[in-house]
Amino acid sequence: MDDDELLDLVDSNDHVVGSVMRSVTSNPHEGYLRASELFIQNDKGQLWIPRRHPAKRIAPSGLDYSMGGHVGHGETYMEALIRETKEELNLELKPDRLSLIKKFGPTGELRYFRSVYLYKSNQAPNYNPDDFTEFYWLTPQELMHKLEAGEPAKLSLLETAQYLVDGL
Repeated sequence: MDDDELLDLVDSNDHVVGSVMRSVTSNPHEGYLRASELFIQNDKGQLWIPRRHPAKRIAPSGLDYSMGGHVGHGETYMEALIRETKEELNLELKPDRLSLIKKFGPTGELRYFRSVYLYKSNQAPNYNPDDFTEFYWLTPQELMHKLEAGEPAKLSLLETAQYLVDGL
């Protein structure tokens, strides 16, 4: 993971207003960041949910999206998704195999615009062991139950899982 990657800083309308190094994004008044997130879903409606490596700075040992990553400087959400999926899951995806689930805006302490995508596959990816330690195939409802029971996870995963349970 490169903590010094250059990221676009956006305003409340998701328009680029500047850039910032990832390692110095702690000032919440500067603007918002962008992230792309992906769920892999099998034919049974289950999501491929990995557990983050314990050495991760954010949500160590927590549940995660099938893939999630920052949108880099000058990148689109889709470009970031394809790059990060290759890095984390060793998958080379094509845009026409991906569906946008929803674009979430910033909320509370989560200062990101997040575009969440869906990729259909029955095969577990050959994930990077520096990113993840294990995985589960879970329905959105099973994921919600784990999160509501206090399972550690990325902060935004609960909001997204609730959206999936309610509307996917």
